[in-house]
Amino acid sequence: MKTTPAKARAFARISDGSMRFGTLAIDQRPPLFHVVAKALGRDPEAVGAEVSELKGLLAETLARSVTGILIDPHYAFPAAMPLIPRETGLMLTLEHHRFETVEGGWRKSSVIPGWSVEQAVRTGADGLKLLAWHRPDAPPEVVEHQLEFVRRVGEECKKADRLFIFEVLPYPLPGEDEAAYNAKLRDLSLEIADAFADPGFHIDLYKLAIPGAASLVREWGGSAYSLDDLEAGMREYGKLPAPWLLLSGGLNTDQFVDAFERAASAGARGYLAGRAIWQHPLRRYPDLAATRAALLEEGREALDRLNDILITIPPLYPEVDWVLPGVAS
Repeated sequence: MKTTPAKARAFARISDGSMRFGTLAIDQRPPLFHVVAKALGRDPEAVGAEVSELKGLLAETLARSVTGILIDPHYAFPAAMPLIPRETGLMLTLEHHRFETVEGGWRKSSVIPGWSVEQAVRTGADGLKLLAWHRPDAPPEVVEHQLEFVRRVGEECKKADRLFIFEVLPYPLPGEDEAAYNAKLRDLSLEIADAFADPGFHIDLYKLAIPGAASLVREWGGSAYSLDDLEAGMREYGKLPAPWLLLSGGLNTDQFVDAFERAASAGARGYLAGRAIWQHPLRRYPDLAATRAALLEEGREALDRLNDILITIPPLYPEVDWVLPGVAS
């Protein structure tokens, strides 16, 4: 792969220096709103300060065990930034967690209000992450909105010479049969990745889920397909024009370790995971002392298991032209 000097430096910052990415996501908003609100018996819309505090705790306990950390600007940034070690790369999320739902239940994504690529760059982010919801069977106007949304952000990241980290996820429609949706999730996962395979999106790093439904994997109690089948599907991600990382997507720790082992064999350059790392330790919340202890023990143990797999991935060094144009020798 070819890249610019600035992006090569950013890749080195959020990886181990050999394009192996052991990265943690604490940019989630609704999942953590739910954890905090349920534990406190409060309205999810009224726990912003507590969510911010919790994100600070996640950074404090886990950031030293990863090569990079993904945070959001509103809740994580104020609490987590002072606690992120200087050797840990910084990624900032761009997408608003509230999406527009149009007739039929189709989703349109947008950037966080008042937030932009330019502002994220000014905060010192090495990489900028964008999540877009996508259904190939959506009405043409919705599909085009999502494609243009991603294309526009990609162009802005290219102009800023900053890494564009792209996550794409399918979603069920209101009233859609769960079994039918899960049954087509394997093909749907590959279709949505392929929809953003054009180099014109300027994506530098893909963040992708397993190509299938966890509930259907035989080794995890399902009956439709195996981990071998998932690995075969993940090999299709290797056709994309940039490296890819595996996201945890609601898998528990053991499932995600299994999946990441297969992803590493299939060509993934690492993981960018959240709930598989911190969801179980957060059962101790709102007891912050007990939560801290669980994160230090269970959360770090999960990361250690993943990092043992990560170091088996062969090193990769991007092709970079280190001669600056217009600069005389």
